[in-house]
Amino acid sequence: MNVHTAAVKVDKQVLAEMARQAGVAVEVIVQAEERLLAKPIGISDEMRALLSAQRDSGRAWNEAQFIKWMTAAIQLLAAQGNIIFVGRGAHIILKEHISALHVHLYAPPQLRAERIQKRRALPNLEAALRIVQQADEQRRNWFRHFFSGIDWKDARHYHLMIDTARIPAETATTLIIQAAQTTATIPVGVNG
Repeated sequence: MNVHTAAVKVDKQVLAEMARQAGVAVEVIVQAEERLLAKPIGISDEMRALLSAQRDSGRAWNEAQFIKWMTAAIQLLAAQGNIIFVGRGAHIILKEHISALHVHLYAPPQLRAERIQKRRALPNLEAALRIVQQADEQRRNWFRHFFSGIDWKDARHYHLMIDTARIPAETATTLIIQAAQTTATIPVGVNG
């Protein structure tokens, strides 16, 4: 199983645990997340709660409740050990977790776009650049809405940062594994 496949399965586990805590279907959590990320910034919390309540038949969703469920789900899964989280602010949620290793992989947008173009067999680089820009904007929005005041690129939130433009994937993988083994790490948070 590759890291991406494992991460997708863990992300689904996070959503499933959040839904269990909220007593709703996973689809409701996914829709709530989409609405929370898409909401206009200039609306008061009271108006948001009112609009949410109307859309969700009386159930008001807000960032605080969403973060509470997500934090509990990530902490529960991390306690089970041997977990790789990709995104969702796991490196912030697990910042005090004694056995977590927080890794940030990064590269210039142009190189990321070239990799995406090749991996997805896209006809031109412009389409791949749009995908990179959208992914970065989604990540910025995620932190703006759910982790206000935290810069997801800030090196203080990571134990290891790897420039994948200079470090080949195999070497980066070896570095991460060695760091995890050296620090007796169980769950690993990866962002990037």
